[in-house]
Amino acid sequence: MLRQLTFRTVVPTVTLLCLVVGCAPGTGSAQEAVVDGAAPAADAEVYLPEGFPETINFPTGTVLRSASGGMPPEYASRSYLVEGEAPLSKAEMASFFQTMLEKKGFEIVDTEEGYATVIWFTTPGLDEASVQIVDGYDSGDPSIFTLSMIMEPEQE
Repeated sequence: MLRQLTFRTVVPTVTLLCLVVGCAPGTGSAQEAVVDGAAPAADAEVYLPEGFPETINFPTGTVLRSASGGMPPEYASRSYLVEGEAPLSKAEMASFFQTMLEKKGFEIVDTEEGYATVIWFTTPGLDEASVQIVDGYDSGDPSIFTLSMIMEPEQE
């Protein structure tokens, strides 16, 4: 089945490319990641962008590799891209995100299994959102996730 070139296909592809090629760590504000209900250690170097939804948690042991956000007026709407790794298998991490998102009131729109597990989700105020999970590079390495969210355009 031929798919249209949409957010659902472009973001996972770009994300996968970033994982393979490598992305420079982003710089964000001093908002710390919520890791399974708790803030990370004080020596964390990567912070979530200002305005990142507080309802999104990450598995215990998560290390954020990069985090960026865009805000109006430079961008049409607020957007966030967070990359991290956690000492879980791809299946365990997918289960964590699916359970956490549902408990926090997000609707799971679709999931896709393959080299990467992709979970698309939504809630009011959110235009497009997904989390993509891949196994670590070598056996025993932490699994890697990329969470992408584009908020609905803000009314002027």
